[in-house]
Amino acid sequence: MSRWTRLSIGLAAALAAGWIAHGPAGMGAAYIDRVEARAQAVLREAAIPGVAVHLGREPLSRTAFLSGPANRFQREGMGLLPGLDARVGGVAGVGGISWDTRGGVPLLAETLFLAFLAYLIGVGLGWVFFRPRRVGFL
Repeated sequence: MSRWTRLSIGLAAALAAGWIAHGPAGMGAAYIDRVEARAQAVLREAAIPGVAVHLGREPLSRTAFLSGPANRFQREGMGLLPGLDARVGGVAGVGGISWDTRGGVPLLAETLFLAFLAYLIGVGLGWVFFRPRRVGFL
């Protein structure tokens, strides 16, 4: 089996593992549920009536979508007083904030990118440390 065939099989296996964990195993939806619950708790603590937060579901994304009757000061804050954007954006796992219902990078794309990056790092480290050394000058 050629070197490129082995590398392609390894990359396909890494991407398949990321897709399975994200989709059929349900870990992506469970992760979004946990992050959304934390964001809602932060929003309840802010005590601004009528404002709601949800994370993208179709497709799953880490972008927090805020909606409701919040004025500019409540949204952005001022000086040392954080607004809703900073409070919800500070929740671990939130990738971005939007007051619009569009946008956000799908969680599957993030997962596949990270699996691809981890695979490349592993191949690079293997090439640097474990490749056969050549004897001689040529």
